[in-house]
Amino acid sequence: MISLTPKLSQVESWDRLPSDWHNDERMDALFAFFKDRDLNPVHYDAKMKFWSETIITYCEDHGLLQIDIPTIVSRFRRKGKSPKCLDKIFEELIKQNRLIPTNDYTSSQQSSWLSWTFNKLASPLTGWMSTKTPIEQEVFVIKELVDKKAQQVIETLQSNVYVPTFDCVVSFNSFIDACRRCALFDENSINLIISGLIRDKKILIDYVGDTKNVKVVKFVAPGTSNVQPITEIENSVLLLRHSKERLEEQLKKSDQQIEGLLTDIRRHLKNSNRTAAMKLLRKKKILERESVKKEGTVEHLNTVLTQIEQTDCSSLVINAYSSGVQAHKELLRKNGLTPDAVEDMIDEVHDVRRFIFS
Repeated sequence: MISLTPKLSQVESWDRLPSDWHNDERMDALFAFFKDRDLNPVHYDAKMKFWSETIITYCEDHGLLQIDIPTIVSRFRRKGKSPKCLDKIFEELIKQNRLIPTNDYTSSQQSSWLSWTFNKLASPLTGWMSTKTPIEQEVFVIKELVDKKAQQVIETLQSNVYVPTFDCVVSFNSFIDACRRCALFDENSINLIISGLIRDKKILIDYVGDTKNVKVVKFVAPGTSNVQPITEIENSVLLLRHSKERLEEQLKKSDQQIEGLLTDIRRHLKNSNRTAAMKLLRKKKILERESVKKEGTVEHLNTVLTQIEQTDCSSLVINAYSSGVQAHKELLRKNGLTPDAVEDMIDEVHDVRRFIFS
């Protein structure tokens, strides 16, 4: 039977393996239990530095944001021996706030993704001890690596900001795509990044739309330190974009249905079943007419969004958007299309416009 469990990385193939690794005498000393620091402070500190830097660097190179003692023990076996000193190394990293118990790291945002009320972690070692979980059974977050990866995600998101007025809000799926571009592929790692970004006030997660069914992420704008609440302008533009995306999805499905109908029509004609073929042909023409209407609506939405995206003044944004949605409303009426939230978007735009000019 083939095991589906991934094999552990072989430390010997690591390209940043410390040169001391091939020195048997040196490694025997580094693998041994710690002696009292007072006996030889220089050796004690050198050993602590070796393991701390080696473990953190190894985790960074292998994309690990969490570690535990058993994993490190298994990955750093050498000539049949395992390091005996890792409990002391982990305790020191906890004291330095470089390692944080996973439960402590994420517990402050269990109530809701909408909140960023993260309390700063006081005395990490005390927090770990209060759980009464043996250190060798605990899983720890590597804070500096999470922070570094989180900053990379923010920079990736900010690289697509052209108009800060409304480009700092994206769909949740777009946020996940940005995480994956930063080599974050598993759900657990992404959740750690989300936890850190919310705690540090770099993102907030919210729901928009009539029924609050559209999950979005707002991130900190370039040149600012903290993310701000979603504005009316952002909300309206976001819903307009969402409406366009939904219509585009419907068009893709319609194209697939039309292709399927064409196949069935040919099959019926081949079998001389003209009645069935004509019935499907009428259905195909109805779908094609609907698609033409939707394509026109999408084209108009693209025009409106382009007009907005080329404007960098809030009042002008509202004016452009107001005129655009009025025309969009008329187009919807003529075509008999009613994408969700269009009416409310129009009302919201006028409310914001009145607020700005008041």
